[in-house]
Amino acid sequence: MQKDGTKPIDFKYNLALKNRIYKRIQKNKKPAFIRSWTIAASIVILLGINFYSLIYNKSFSFFNSQDKIALILKETDLNQQVKVSLPDGSFVILNGESSIEYPENFNDTIRLVKLKGEAFFDVTKNINKPFVIQSGSIRTKVLGTSFNIREAKTTTEVVVHTGLVKVTSKEASVFITPNQKVIYNNKTNKLYKKEVNAEVTNLWWKEEVVLEKIKIEELAIELQKLYKIPFVFKTEEIKEAYFYSLRLSKNETLDELLVRVNFINEVKLIKNNNMVEIVKK
Repeated sequence: MQKDGTKPIDFKYNLALKNRIYKRIQKNKKPAFIRSWTIAASIVILLGINFYSLIYNKSFSFFNSQDKIALILKETDLNQQVKVSLPDGSFVILNGESSIEYPENFNDTIRLVKLKGEAFFDVTKNINKPFVIQSGSIRTKVLGTSFNIREAKTTTEVVVHTGLVKVTSKEASVFITPNQKVIYNNKTNKLYKKEVNAEVTNLWWKEEVVLEKIKIEELAIELQKLYKIPFVFKTEEIKEAYFYSLRLSKNETLDELLVRVNFINEVKLIKNNNMVEIVKK
């Protein structure tokens, strides 16, 4: 007989109920180290996202505070080329229908400019103050080097002449060295790297360039831009051929170029109406 007046059946029922509650609590209860790792992983992910967002948007926020910083805008008309000197001693050559925007004075941490169109950059070296160009959807970051940027409707191209350049989109970053090019595709948001002859991209602003070795396909692209006429290959295999020791002058007429190229090379350029056909001899 129970002294406290509790019946044996009630005691057994209460004990069973407590056991079921305890088991349910233990089932839903995660070990402490699992909870700790889950919390830590969440913090790392959030910090990573915030850090990337901060770094990527740092340069873009600069141009949103024009009321605080005096900006200079240089623009060119069609077929006009202008040399622009920047506050740090760097210089830029703007191609036709292009513009560059930059502060009257660079701040203490970054040299930031905004480009539309095409320009050749020769950047004064400063390892403590990176030089950053915003062009379309990509950023090009250097410390001191020379390179060409061309922004078109569907692509943006960066070609390096000297030094090391970092090109960054919202999805990826690519490092390129002399005679390499990065192409950013606006539709796919992808960066593509390839080997090129960087000197040929100087033809639009230099009076003359000498090319030791260049693929015919690469040359045709630049000649199309220079002479404003399509260069068409009759067969795909010709694109892989090379020109060796070719001199190009910006002031040379198309007819003069065709005569000279056809005399010394294994391909033939034929002017036909409003295009130039490239055929094998």
